[in-house]
Amino acid sequence: MKFSNLLQTLLLLASAGSAAAQPEGFEYKDLLNAPEMLWTTTLFPNIDLGAVEIEAGNGIVMAPDGKHALVTTVGATVYAMNAYTGERTWVYQPEAVSNSIARSHGSVVFGPSADYMVYAVVDNENSLDPSSRVVALDMEGNEVWVSDALAGVAAGNPAVSSDGAYVFLTHNADAKTNGHFTILDGATGAVFFGGSSGEDNQNPTKRYAPVGIYHTPESGNYDPIVAGSPVSEGDMNSNDILMWSESLKPTDTSVTDDGNLYGFQFPLEFAGNASEINYFQMGSVLRDFMSDTAPVLTNKGLSAYWGVTRSSFRAWVSKRFTRSRDHATGGARNDDFRGQSVWAQPTLSNDGPRPTVFGGTAAREFIRMDYDFENIVIKQLDSYVKTAAVVDGDERVVYYVESETGRLHQASMDNLNSFWTEEINFSVSGEMCITPRSDVLLIADTKGVISGFQVAEIPTTEAPSDMPSDGPSMEPTMAPTISSAPVDPTESPTASPVAPTDAPVAPPTDAPTDAPVAPVTVVVDPAPAPAPEDSGSVRSLAMAFAALVVTALLL
Repeated sequence: MKFSNLLQTLLLLASAGSAAAQPEGFEYKDLLNAPEMLWTTTLFPNIDLGAVEIEAGNGIVMAPDGKHALVTTVGATVYAMNAYTGERTWVYQPEAVSNSIARSHGSVVFGPSADYMVYAVVDNENSLDPSSRVVALDMEGNEVWVSDALAGVAAGNPAVSSDGAYVFLTHNADAKTNGHFTILDGATGAVFFGGSSGEDNQNPTKRYAPVGIYHTPESGNYDPIVAGSPVSEGDMNSNDILMWSESLKPTDTSVTDDGNLYGFQFPLEFAGNASEINYFQMGSVLRDFMSDTAPVLTNKGLSAYWGVTRSSFRAWVSKRFTRSRDHATGGARNDDFRGQSVWAQPTLSNDGPRPTVFGGTAAREFIRMDYDFENIVIKQLDSYVKTAAVVDGDERVVYYVESETGRLHQASMDNLNSFWTEEINFSVSGEMCITPRSDVLLIADTKGVISGFQVAEIPTTEAPSDMPSDGPSMEPTMAPTISSAPVDPTESPTASPVAPTDAPVAPPTDAPTDAPVAPVTVVVDPAPAPAPEDSGSVRSLAMAFAALVVTALLL
């Protein structure tokens, strides 16, 4: 072997070893002791744009390039901005239908392999005959397609298939009482498949909650759809799996009935014929809950977590979804409506089989639970938590915000003691997000003020971007998911635990009576503790040095 080729091989080996030890795309830097305001911007409407309010369902998401943030508003406007500078890149406003006012109650969604984004728009929402559209945009904000009108009001966010070939969503017609499940062609937006509770002869008809999706699961985790079949249609089926539940109707004043779960998965040998597919009920019995949000699917698609009615949580941990849940717990009930669902999806610390689970209850509480709903810690608050929490990518801290007061917390993953709090100065209901390196947290108040808080040291690595280059670039990342991306970090530092001042107490007396409740610790914050610190790795330097030594010996 020539010396030049040998040298190149050794250097490549050193480089490969360092990349495996510390992936460049997920190099987490030290957390700051307190947040620093990087930038803030206010969304001002003009004659062509709708309302700037950012309410429940709206919010901020990161683009796949790891650099840009996309914000949706109640007025159906989408803004793209640099997550590190706040500089606006583009703005999109859908064309009105018949002089109606377009509205949106969802966020922009990407698929793992899609080169476009989608979100749902509602037209004539306050009329007797509202309809919805799904809008697809490219990465520069150009309109790719707009679907035909779909009956009723879109439920939450659409979902995009792994390959970008299909878009899935639920929507509710007839005064939000008749649930529809629709599949759109990802290339054109044309309706590929549609069905509803009315068409299934359900009387009364059922309202559908938003869909949750897991891309390329290990298998469809459910029993045979057709009773008596020896093999389930889900066995060895790695096509995307979707699930959703029934939800309360607008006229319901109490939770008098329980609900059903539904699922969809393209058949294992699906050949593109819509007549070969249908969605199905998950099991033959009513569940002891309904929900207003989508489930969080995890663990290779084998586990599912739900925030549900009566301020409760349910989980299937590697158990067939068609069977009864194997874990259940709850918090205090809502004072105004005891059947109130948990406001936002639960947040998982990772995508593995045993994540830590975080979320607000339907009361003024924030809760932390183990994957099996054991070791529960409940933090009493001054306000509801209506926004999904955000977990640091290295699982060092969790961020959550009190909706009515706008108080942002960085808290311990173990005991929920706050390392720091930050006043947003207005209410917050829309979803927040964090950059892939977990160094900038993005949050929007209900009046359309967007803020970028630096929460960790920011590296200065230059890299290509899929979006227009208008500021410091970040490493490209996979499409965003509802849980933290898997990492292979160096030894992960943790926050210095701060013991709660209160002894463990029994569960609240008004917790749901229809679900077992694990022992609970109620936490009262002590004085803020220092933020956790990180440690570095020298493996890449050592391997490079070793390569040079071997080269010298060969000389």
